[in-house]
Amino acid sequence: MPNKFEFPVELSEFFGERARQFAGWGVPAEVITRARERIADMWDAGPAGWVSVWSEQARAAEATEEWLTAAMCWGAARFPTIVTPERRAAYQRQLSCYQRAAAQCTASFERLTLDVTYRAETTTVPVHIWRDADESPRSLVLICGGVDTWKVELHRMAMAAAKFPGTVVAVVDMPGTGESEVPLAPAVDEILAEVVADLAHRFGVTRTGSLGVSFGGHWAVKLAFTGRIDAAVDLGGPVGATGSPMDISALPNGMPGILGNVLGLSGLPTSLDAARFAEDFSLRRQGLLDSAPRGALLAVNGAADPYVSERDTTVFAGLPNAAAWLVADAGHCATERLPVVLPAALAWLHHALWPAERPAQWLADAVGQLGPLLRDL
Repeated sequence: MPNKFEFPVELSEFFGERARQFAGWGVPAEVITRARERIADMWDAGPAGWVSVWSEQARAAEATEEWLTAAMCWGAARFPTIVTPERRAAYQRQLSCYQRAAAQCTASFERLTLDVTYRAETTTVPVHIWRDADESPRSLVLICGGVDTWKVELHRMAMAAAKFPGTVVAVVDMPGTGESEVPLAPAVDEILAEVVADLAHRFGVTRTGSLGVSFGGHWAVKLAFTGRIDAAVDLGGPVGATGSPMDISALPNGMPGILGNVLGLSGLPTSLDAARFAEDFSLRRQGLLDSAPRGALLAVNGAADPYVSERDTTVFAGLPNAAAWLVADAGHCATERLPVVLPAALAWLHHALWPAERPAQWLADAVGQLGPLLRDL
């Protein structure tokens, strides 16, 4: 599903926020600084254009066979969406470098392509599988990103999740992004649920979970509430707890254009598009938030998220089979605190999948460092 249109971006503001995001992927700080100093335009194909500058950084990493750094730099080059031929080429280079990087990792890597039925048609879903080949598989964790962070950029999360014994980690692009063949739509959880079911059968696992990042958290919540997975972590996902997830036409930092492409629109979202989005993607309006989730659920986000309402996290506090962590002094997905938040969230997920194996004190100790950072709910 090719993305279609360019859109206005205030480069200094955009880069100011995204620099933290790129650092979280693993792009070295000095590389980010060099790119930031040289980039003069988001869409221009010339030497000071976004893709050209980032491509130069990626090729420099390739020359020294730093394949993971190269993959992340190519990810920055194709960012925020593959709307131009140069970005599409950068994305293919990213996928190629990532497979080279995977060969150097201690965990076992496999790239699968699944055929999934969606709306009475077959769509292909590429999946990156990570696991310890010496461990017998017994649980599956599906990791799904959001509108501009795709499966390669989730490498660090995948490696952290794969450290838990017997865990098969499956990383996918959210529908509407990356290698997906379909646009984002309210029912694309059907695709993710079928991927989970297929992989659970393929690897013979008995427990399934999900870690959803940004908009991927929306789908993790939906899979947990409908009982199609056993446990889920929602990291910064919009769920429409108040009946309206967000006004996508008014979001900052180029997000209206990013979302418009992911939704398959031909231009920036209109007020009608924004109203339809609010209606279609609200889990409150779908009736899913009126009772407890069937699968265990943890919702986590920063208290200063500029995109997602605080209520989209706190709505789960006090619900049976659910928990909510609101991280003070942190923004979208609590990125600033992720080195502390992620290990705690993965410990929670592992405990939710296998509660009999770990005493409650183990989870309390694993979450302990996070405690002082959380706001009272």
